[in-house]
Amino acid sequence: MLGSVPTRLSRWPVMSRIVNIAIASVGGQGGLTLSRALAIAAVLDGYSVRTGETLGMSQRFGSVLSYVRIGKRVFSPTFSTGEADFLLGLELVESVRALPLLRDGGVAVVADTLKIPISASLEKMSPRVDELIRELTRRSRAVIVPASKIARDAGNPRAANMVVLGVFQGISGLLTETSLRKAISEVVPGKWLETSMKAFDEGLKYGVSVRTVP
Repeated sequence: MLGSVPTRLSRWPVMSRIVNIAIASVGGQGGLTLSRALAIAAVLDGYSVRTGETLGMSQRFGSVLSYVRIGKRVFSPTFSTGEADFLLGLELVESVRALPLLRDGGVAVVADTLKIPISASLEKMSPRVDELIRELTRRSRAVIVPASKIARDAGNPRAANMVVLGVFQGISGLLTETSLRKAISEVVPGKWLETSMKAFDEGLKYGVSVRTVP
């Protein structure tokens, strides 16, 4: 399912400046694993990397926001409102909340998963999937990904984070696929590695198909 995506998303050029990536998720979805995979792959590709995160009131089902900064020389682990080049979202509510971080023209790659975090439950929020997707596509260049379905079809329902990673790579071409696969092998437990790699590959195909829409 595609949002207001430009007809052709060009691959990211050779990094001449710092690239800022925000990752929005709920505890237990693997947002931190996703940020670690990005960081490890960037280091393998010879870049400087800094990461940071803010965790909600509970590790599981609480809000998790991760920052990944990649470039030739990076010093600070976080960035401010309007400075993210990419927003990677594993949950719709948290992705909408993180939208202010995205710069004008930035790209949001978001799973179509609604898993209301504790903070939203306490506020008695009852958002609808279609409303959240509409908000994302209205306010950003958004790619809405059926990440949970792709992960299940790959044999690992918990690998939606690897699907999103693959879609991001397919769209951006920011890092090398070889380094990303090595990074995945470092952060994913052995018994889940094969299916996680398959989820990444399927996400990669999805991202390339979006990037090359005629």
